[in-house]
Amino acid sequence: MDLGLSGKTAIVTGASRGIGLAIASALHREGVSLVLVARSHEALVRAARALTAREGSAAPAVHPIVADLGMRAEVERVVAQAIARLGHVDILVNNAAQVHTGGFFEMAEDDWQAVWQVKAFGYVRMVAALARHMQEREQGSIINVIGTAARTPTEDFIVGSMVNAALLNFTRGIARILARKNVRINSISPGWTRTEGQQRHLEMLAAAQGTTVEEVERREARGVPLRRLVTMEEIAEMALLLASDRLPAMTGEDIIIDGGATPSI
Repeated sequence: MDLGLSGKTAIVTGASRGIGLAIASALHREGVSLVLVARSHEALVRAARALTAREGSAAPAVHPIVADLGMRAEVERVVAQAIARLGHVDILVNNAAQVHTGGFFEMAEDDWQAVWQVKAFGYVRMVAALARHMQEREQGSIINVIGTAARTPTEDFIVGSMVNAALLNFTRGIARILARKNVRINSISPGWTRTEGQQRHLEMLAAAQGTTVEEVERREARGVPLRRLVTMEEIAEMALLLASDRLPAMTGEDIIIDGGATPSI
């Protein structure tokens, strides 16, 4: 299926690894020029080189921008530089996050602040900074990568669950305003997904339980109706569809991809 993405442009945040990099890779394969944003210069440059090396010299442009999206000035700088380098921005993928797992009472207030600043306010500020540009052009697609913890908080992810729930409502609320100028905003909520971070979490659990990573993964998968974890590529495929114009009437929606694990109406 031709998604009609060739020649379009996108900003992908949290793009140096994991789901962000998977989405960036999928967009790049479809012919989308990219601005990749992350905090780690080394990881970001490595990701950008991997994309361009794979596609060759005729591949769409990839521009890495190092930034801390927990700071308003950094968000505004990213948007200004992205427009300057790409000419315009058709697609925004919000994926950057400050993840902190562990007991609620073991978290310091600085940890709470970091989680809110990078993900919640980072997403909101990116939308606010880029929306006017998209509205002026009367086109654009925004995708917020959120997570199923918005609906089913867990003991070791309470603050993150609060952030996800807030972003879910932000996405639905701002959709009506953006729709007036033909700008769509939707979200994807992955369940347990095979990422580098997830692998480290499984290794930590395995060490604490005195078992293997494979056994821990099997136990976790038992709670998933499809008996498997989600892959980053599955998230990326949905992002491609939402980024395209194949669903022009779809906005303010959240797509859960978790193997059927989240009971929700």
